Amino acid sequence: MKIIASSDLHGFFPEIKEEFDLLLICGDICPVECHARKFQDEWLHDDFVSWINSLPFKNPWSMVVMTPGNHDFVMESYSREDYDGLERMCNYKLKILRNELYEFFFPVSDGIDSLKIFGTPYCTIFGNWAFMRSPEILEEKFSQIPEGIDILISHDAPNVNKLGAITQGYYKSDTTGNAFLPKHIERVKPKLHVCGHFHSGNHELTKIGETISTNVSYVNEDYDPFWDVLSIYYDEETRKIIE
Repeated sequence: MKIIASSDLHGFFPEIKEEFDLLLICGDICPVECHARKFQDEWLHDDFVSWINSLPFKNPWSMVVMTPGNHDFVMESYSREDYDGLERMCNYKLKILRNELYEFFFPVSDGIDSLKIFGTPYCTIFGNWAFMRSPEILEEKFSQIPEGIDILISHDAPNVNKLGAITQGYYKSDTTGNAFLPKHIERVKPKLHVCGHFHSGNHELTKIGETISTNVSYVNEDYDPFWDVLSIYYDEETRKIIE
């Protein structure tokens, strides 16, 4: 199974030519030039939906699974019905997770199998942005990540292995990143964890405990497209991520 992942699109759409089974997006999809909720709502229902519907899905069961990010203000104010409306416009090829679990079903030789995917948009506070919460609430939200999941999508990047580092621009730092995520990743032990938020964080595959983890931001710290979309494989027989 081919899995691709990206984050922090900020209004840009990666050109995806090869067919895929599962696309993971870790938030901050809306354009950076305007954070007005009306603008974002119209952009999501027009540009974003059109892009999703144009993607080269490999199979009838192929999906895009995403969580919002701190720039996606309108998605913080959305109800579940609003999310459902976007998903319906994408012919149910899109699933949006707000600290939620989704089970992605796919056929195998002897029947049906699944990947359990949890997506969380919540971030450490550093300004007046969407989905930013106090340490107490972050602990509460991340404690809801259940054991037994296969994939974790987080907008924020953990402060380990330079996943949340800023390696470009004026604000270079190795000490940024979410301090609460690492222990929960080690607790639930997903096969794969993808994140974004800090655009120049470590884009190499690394390990947090038993979990393969990487930053998949698409733009750099200047908000220009810079990084390639992550492409990896999942072996249905061994149930392992192939690096």
